[in-house]
Amino acid sequence: MNKKLFKYSIFTLLFITSLTILMFLSKSFAIPKKYYIVAPNGSDKNPGTIDRPFKTIQKCATVVQPGETCWLRAGIYREEVRPGVSGTAQAPITFAAYKNENATISGTEVVGEWTTDRNSVYRSQVNLPVNGYSDIDFFANQVFINEEMMPEARFPNMDEKRDFLRPALIGGGVKSQGGIAASIENKEIPHLSEGWTGAKVWTNEWYTTRTGTITGGTAGKLTAQMTAPWDRGGFWFYLFGKLELLDSPGEWFYDYKTRTLYLWSPDSKIPSNVEVKQRNFAFDLSDRSYISLRNLNLFANTITTSDRSTNIVIDGIRAKYVSHHMTLPPLPQSKQAPNSDNGLVVASHAHDTGIQLRGNSHTLKNSIIEWSSGNGVLLEGKNHTVTNNIITNSNYMVSYAAPVRINGTSHKITHNTISRAGRDAINIDWHTAGTDGRNIEIAYNDISRFGMLSTDLGAIYICCYVNLEGGSIHHNWIRDAQAFSPFWGTRGIYLDLESFNSTIHHNVVWNLTGGKDNHNLLVGSPRGYERVFNNTFMGDVVVGGGSIEARNNIFAESKTITTNKQSNNLFINNNPKFSQPPTKKAKSLPDFSLQSNSPAVDAGVIIPGITENFVGGAPDIGAYERGTPIWKAGSTLENN
Repeated sequence: MNKKLFKYSIFTLLFITSLTILMFLSKSFAIPKKYYIVAPNGSDKNPGTIDRPFKTIQKCATVVQPGETCWLRAGIYREEVRPGVSGTAQAPITFAAYKNENATISGTEVVGEWTTDRNSVYRSQVNLPVNGYSDIDFFANQVFINEEMMPEARFPNMDEKRDFLRPALIGGGVKSQGGIAASIENKEIPHLSEGWTGAKVWTNEWYTTRTGTITGGTAGKLTAQMTAPWDRGGFWFYLFGKLELLDSPGEWFYDYKTRTLYLWSPDSKIPSNVEVKQRNFAFDLSDRSYISLRNLNLFANTITTSDRSTNIVIDGIRAKYVSHHMTLPPLPQSKQAPNSDNGLVVASHAHDTGIQLRGNSHTLKNSIIEWSSGNGVLLEGKNHTVTNNIITNSNYMVSYAAPVRINGTSHKITHNTISRAGRDAINIDWHTAGTDGRNIEIAYNDISRFGMLSTDLGAIYICCYVNLEGGSIHHNWIRDAQAFSPFWGTRGIYLDLESFNSTIHHNVVWNLTGGKDNHNLLVGSPRGYERVFNNTFMGDVVVGGGSIEARNNIFAESKTITTNKQSNNLFINNNPKFSQPPTKKAKSLPDFSLQSNSPAVDAGVIIPGITENFVGGAPDIGAYERGTPIWKAGSTLENN
């Protein structure tokens, strides 16, 4: 080899080696993607740098491109954000808190100037978004003091805890007069010098909740026109919508004709730190895809998407007071699913409240969602994932909304802690969802304190004629719920009106109390099949009708079930010998794993796809297999 050729070969080798190293380093240590900074003290005339940030998130949302990030510095942003473009699968657009600073997108504006009206009641001129109770665009006006929602003036008054899931109610009195006409009778109804006409009523009986408008009457007896007929009338009720009802600390009333807000602050002093709702949405992601929202706070607003949205990721948000409405109009025909019945009032606002995930393949994770008049989370479309969230204080208006409302197919709802719901905790309701519920997984959720203002419901409630083929309900804790009414019951897993093709396994249900007809499980349909395996039910169950296969279950309070496809179940006459059974005085959660001498150990039957990982000579009966790690349900987050 001559010297020139040798030098050329060495040079080529060194060049290729250097290029390879550079390519490796570029992959291992990627150059930071472009980003913008937003801060409350910035200016939208700035370039969006760390030293010269934008002032509004919307400015950043207008210029940000795929693969780029809008970093939000600490502070409150009173705006609605609409990204100009979508991201891509390889280059999503991100909105996130800068170094996990406390960045809040608020749906409110501050009210500052107050004058004395009477005694401890003050007034202020404010333009609130809703004229009366139109239920259009904004569901209802909302007032906060020190970031706590205050009740609209009502009768009877709320107590000082102001718990919208435990309001004071009057019993005995809304009677149907045919169609939507009703009378309201109770001797405690006071006389109002301004008259009752135009006020509103909320009423609840059995599973149906309605609102209506007062048309006349006086102390003790009123007349009303309801939003929907219900021939049973209503038992519990409260009244609102009159200035004269403002007679208690914390209450407010808005006169939309004079644009005057009246308020009695909780401490009876001149109101301070008062905010009123002005916007519904923190982010409008309709027709947008591949956008990530991370570690942000939402206050008095929510997030919406559309049927054309895909691959939205919501991670680590904390959202409070996501939706609020005060009346229950019937579901619009345009939102009614084919073949559902005409009971449209039960689904009022079940299709347009909560964190609204429409479209395909969205993810909500590691987040805390609290306080909503309707849904905590709404799923519409396909392939959404809701995992490792805390969802609490939902559906205080008590329609067929829910902490997790499911429409569509192939969703995964896993490892969530769900507590304090007006009705169901997780539901599929055919009025808007239709009857296709295939390939839905509901697993490892800790569900408690549901049914706080309604009855004849379930922690997991599915109605009606819904096909659950390909999915499963498994490894959930359902516990600690007391029936709202002594006349009707509360259920754990409730497949209502011929919902079918379910697989229910490794769930634990306990401590459902109060009322009558409380059931841990209520299942049975003449169509399709039901598969009930390896569950632990500590209360009464109703398993019967149709093609039901029930094996390896502990039915601790039941003597028998009705199906000819059953075996290896443990009934009331056998003590399962749990490691730590539930007791009234226990401060910690019970442990339903089995002692070594339990009659359930090695007493089960092998079920393909359900019992593969058993230890010993045969699977154990119940939700826990002795000798394997004890599974737990719920989120790993803490709600401080």
